[in-house]
Amino acid sequence: MSTGLHRHGGLPTLADPIAARRNRSRGSGPRISGLAVSDSPTVLTQEQALAGLGLDGNAFAEGIFERSGVKRRHLNLSEEFMARTLRGRTAQIERELMAHAVSAVEQLQIDPLQIGTVISASLYSLGCPTLAHRLVDHFEMGPTTDKYHITGVGCASGVPLMRLAGQALREHPHKQALVVAAESMSGILTPSSAADSKAKIVGSAIFGDGCAAAVLSSDARAHGPAILASQVHQIAGTLGAVTLELSHEESYLQLERELPDLAGAGLGDVVDGFLRHNHLQGSDIDHWIVHPGGRRIIENVQSALALSDEDVETSWRALAEHGNVGTPSIFYVLKNTIERDEPQPGERGLMVTIGPGVTVGLMLLGW
Repeated sequence: MSTGLHRHGGLPTLADPIAARRNRSRGSGPRISGLAVSDSPTVLTQEQALAGLGLDGNAFAEGIFERSGVKRRHLNLSEEFMARTLRGRTAQIERELMAHAVSAVEQLQIDPLQIGTVISASLYSLGCPTLAHRLVDHFEMGPTTDKYHITGVGCASGVPLMRLAGQALREHPHKQALVVAAESMSGILTPSSAADSKAKIVGSAIFGDGCAAAVLSSDARAHGPAILASQVHQIAGTLGAVTLELSHEESYLQLERELPDLAGAGLGDVVDGFLRHNHLQGSDIDHWIVHPGGRRIIENVQSALALSDEDVETSWRALAEHGNVGTPSIFYVLKNTIERDEPQPGERGLMVTIGPGVTVGLMLLGW
């Protein structure tokens, strides 16, 4: 936990900094009253992932995998699965995404009839009905439940998904909103070939499977952090920095080498402007919830925002234990922040997501 005073200087307004934090307004707005994740039982080390992708013995790949910051990931790289085309994997992927979504939602222990809106998301989806439709049916939610499925937003999804859920609560003030982010990065990984680009190898080094579910409530008595403000910022001219490359024989996420630099450039000004608009500065943030997009993403965000190693420790841990799980990534960091740091009443957190576009998402949370 960090008070931020070591980064920006200045003195607390009260002699007791804990009392000062608790003096802050608890804030109004939708609350993230529940958060859960679900992972597949198959966990691979980086060495096992190299072998599964046919990259062992590739000096460039071995170096990238070793320096990635990832220690283990949930992936399906079985020989039978990898032999299939993207289309041939679809049915299994959709079944697995649904199973993990159900597992995560069950952990929330919600009353299905209290859900007014379901928003599901993944990097891509070839399934129909959507994950949102199937969840409404599985949990026997009300027939008038709104449902939306969002694709292609990827790692930047956390902020816009919860923005949408918060807006949906206005239409259903006495209901809750359910957000489910489910990703099968295994589904787009393909075995190596002599013609592989370095960009494909870099992506293969960091991505993993994951699923998260969050329930939002407009009840001021609900537990969990309140969403005080949010903003998205798309960096002009960066559409090609993250692309999903698909062909008859292979698929992969292509990440341009300049992506971390693009994400970091100007980020300090964007964050400072967002905080100023909310009458805050960096020293007012107690918990930094940074997207674990990869080693250089974390390093560049840390540098751009002058964060301490402690501030980004949870992001490094999420990257090491899960890799970059795409759409649900930031939910893993938020969950660990809540469980490990135990934020106290009056403390604030800032969520920072970076994804295709290149789009930066910012969300101010208050406990």
